[in-house]
Amino acid sequence: MRNAHLQTLVASRKPRRWDFGWETWEPLEVDLGPDGKIFAEASWQPGRPADHPVVFFLHGLEGSARSHYMIGMSRKAFAAGFHVVRVNTRNCGGTEHLTPTLYCAGLSQDVLAVVRAMGDRYGLDEIYGAGISLGANMLLKFLGEQGAAAAGLLRAAAVISPPIDLAAGARKMEEPQNWIYQRYFVRELIRRMERKTLLFPGIADMRRVARVRTIREFDDLVTAPHFGYGTADNYYLLASSGPLLGRIRVPTLIIQAVDDPLIPFASFRAAGISENPSLRLLAPAFGGHTGFLGRRPAGAVDQDAYWAECRAVQFLSAVRSRS
Repeated sequence: MRNAHLQTLVASRKPRRWDFGWETWEPLEVDLGPDGKIFAEASWQPGRPADHPVVFFLHGLEGSARSHYMIGMSRKAFAAGFHVVRVNTRNCGGTEHLTPTLYCAGLSQDVLAVVRAMGDRYGLDEIYGAGISLGANMLLKFLGEQGAAAAGLLRAAAVISPPIDLAAGARKMEEPQNWIYQRYFVRELIRRMERKTLLFPGIADMRRVARVRTIREFDDLVTAPHFGYGTADNYYLLASSGPLLGRIRVPTLIIQAVDDPLIPFASFRAAGISENPSLRLLAPAFGGHTGFLGRRPAGAVDQDAYWAECRAVQFLSAVRSRS
């Protein structure tokens, strides 16, 4: 499919068949201190935990540990020999009760909490990360903030469709051809706030929230004030990973389609990615937003036709084999 909207929509809805990877999982809670907890789903390889590397996965806006791309990538990684941990961002996956806060694109401190939990609780020191869309921005932001220190925390990372310039993404979302995505995300965000206010009354003025029509309006009314950013413009500026890409010092694969309907590819041209030897950009002409769905597996190492997921796991496996 060479239509970006078809790629985005079909890949997000197409049923999958699972004949590889993990079969069971167990709950895992990560303590965030005063901010509560986040909940993850972990599948462990047989034997001692330290005998295998672990990769954690971060989902996109209004996704969860059960999003099909999270399950798909984690099954591929498990088949490649990794422990896998699928992380619910704050409030996602039915976890609104675990934290008094909301979630946003800038929660790099939660990534650090997940990494530390892997080491402190399970004694794992060979840790990898992967993120999709909003979770990809969180992971890149974490890596950029950590700079050289990240090498002592993560071996490598792979991200798919990261919104590295949140302001540009918000403007792109408001273009007429993207009304279906805008409407979907705004509806889901409002529904989440309705559930949240039942547990934490007063966290937002639902009369005003109900009138929101764009993601920028939601961020300006809810997200930015809640996290101390003030305005949506300031939130987008401070939470975007783009300005931090030059500081990343661990091997990182970025997969981004040129035709992504939600993320302007100009953001990647302006980010100086080619100047950082730690970064590798795969930028196919087609793929949509987190789509990359082919008619058949692209090669012998691919379990299914979800090309970007296969490339991300292949990259992490390659780094592991060299270490």
